[in-house]
Amino acid sequence: MNRKRILLVTEEWAGSGHRMAAEALADALREIQPDTEVKIVMGLQTASPMLREVSRFFYLNILRYRPSIWQRLHERDHKWAAALKKPLGIWLSRRLVTRLIEQERPDIVVATHAYCFAALAEAKRKASKPFSLVGIPTDYCFHHFWVHPGADLYAVAHPQLAEQIRVHAGLEHVSILEAGIPIRRKFQTFTEYEKVQWKQKLGLQPQLFTVLLCGGEGGYGAMEQVLRGLVAETDPLQIVVVTGRNQALRERLSRLVPELPNRTGHALVIRGYEPAIWEWMAAADLFITKPGGISCAEALALRTPLILYQPLPGQEQRNVSFLVQQQAALFAGQADQVGELVGRLRTSAEEREEIIGRMSQLGKPDASERIARYLLQL
Repeated sequence: MNRKRILLVTEEWAGSGHRMAAEALADALREIQPDTEVKIVMGLQTASPMLREVSRFFYLNILRYRPSIWQRLHERDHKWAAALKKPLGIWLSRRLVTRLIEQERPDIVVATHAYCFAALAEAKRKASKPFSLVGIPTDYCFHHFWVHPGADLYAVAHPQLAEQIRVHAGLEHVSILEAGIPIRRKFQTFTEYEKVQWKQKLGLQPQLFTVLLCGGEGGYGAMEQVLRGLVAETDPLQIVVVTGRNQALRERLSRLVPELPNRTGHALVIRGYEPAIWEWMAAADLFITKPGGISCAEALALRTPLILYQPLPGQEQRNVSFLVQQQAALFAGQADQVGELVGRLRTSAEEREEIIGRMSQLGKPDASERIARYLLQL
């Protein structure tokens, strides 16, 4: 394989998953071919820091105060995608050419977020040195923001997404790799121990049925309400709550724990950000989380049964639809339904094993390595 210069373009303002996918792919590239020149850059920050701040402000505030608007934007993604192609995409492409492409002169440009994808395709047309353009959606859906005839390759999570790409006019020539969503290599380690051993390793009670509750790196969702519902269950549970980088939530839940009625012997553990989150996911008998694409891909790789709740509008709702359709996860429409689903799965080992079997068919623990090897052969 020839030495490659690979540029991974991502965003961090719209959630950590896109960045984590880029980091996982960068690690795999360096491990397979150590002399590969790999660089991760934030696309919008590089092209226009001011537009990045404006986009972040509207994204966070729309999701917080008017989530229905974000849902409508996703339902009309073909119209907004046109704006990202031109004129916005053309304007951004000029900046990406001068501030990034001509300076880095990559052989391959990989995008793990769609915002700058059309601009990168336009930059590819203008660049003095040719490069291959690769799109990697980090969800179990494919929307119009990714559609551009300038793409050379898409790496997707499932054959259904490949079918969604092929129906678009102008993409007939584009290669499609059904490799999965890139996740960190550590998520292949679930076979090292049995769940009892993982629990012992983490200082948990090995005999208790263990539920892991997460809300992403930012600790989003009605985690307090879900926790109250779990504590109300009659059979003893070991409940591990990981609040991510949301320190205020961790402190609030820690203060709440002594006040919760605990007449049935539940064991409660409140944690903050966990760099080795795969260990906690491997130890858990159930994983309750908002359905971010990366979190779902990690759970599938570890085969830890999923209960999804409070999806953000847009791609997270599509993730729910896909995984429920595949019968690889359960969905709680309301926070107070989570406890009911936990009770059901706790008492039915057969249903859990059926879900685990379907998860093993969807999970792609080696997605990063598969994509990396393909890129190095381009």
